[in-house]
Amino acid sequence: MLDEFLHTLEHGPQYWAYTLVVAAAAIEYVFPPAPGDTVALFAVTMAVRAQLSWVFVYFSMTLGALLGGLAAWGLGLWLANHEESWPSLLRTPGATRALDAVRRGYERHGAMYLVVNRFLPALRAFFFVGAGLSRMNVGPVIVFGGISAALWNALLMGIGYSVGNNWDALLGLGERYAGATLLLIVIVAVGVIARFVWDNRRA
Repeated sequence: MLDEFLHTLEHGPQYWAYTLVVAAAAIEYVFPPAPGDTVALFAVTMAVRAQLSWVFVYFSMTLGALLGGLAAWGLGLWLANHEESWPSLLRTPGATRALDAVRRGYERHGAMYLVVNRFLPALRAFFFVGAGLSRMNVGPVIVFGGISAALWNALLMGIGYSVGNNWDALLGLGERYAGATLLLIVIVAVGVIARFVWDNRRA
């Protein structure tokens, strides 16, 4: 089925394929469960097998990621400007301290957070929401978010080129990386929650 699809793509209009890549990379930031990297890997495979332009595939993935990141940043900024509308759960002393910690973190390391965001599946959108909550200016968000997307997509393109047209191998690499990253995220989250509970008990 994949071979038939790629054959059809090779002999048909290709502009919609780039649009699909842009949309998938952007939607991942608006709806994190969306499989943005799977679509990106598929786009890399299409670049190898269906003779799509590597330049346009790379540009589409990077543009989509940046647009989605800006949407998440806009949501965070809107939340920061409407704290009075937050539910009471998010206005408790513990939540307030956590938000203050996020803002302090972005004041010190905001650029680094945005640069690494693309390398952490499932958490990417939250980095930009945090930047919005911290009222980070749009300029640094574009620059450092763009750097992250450019580096990550260059890595994907390099892996795709080395693997060639073996879609199963490429998808397997992506799934293993996502699984390892998710495990790391869970470990860190458990540590953060444990620290939060401990601090509340001491208080």
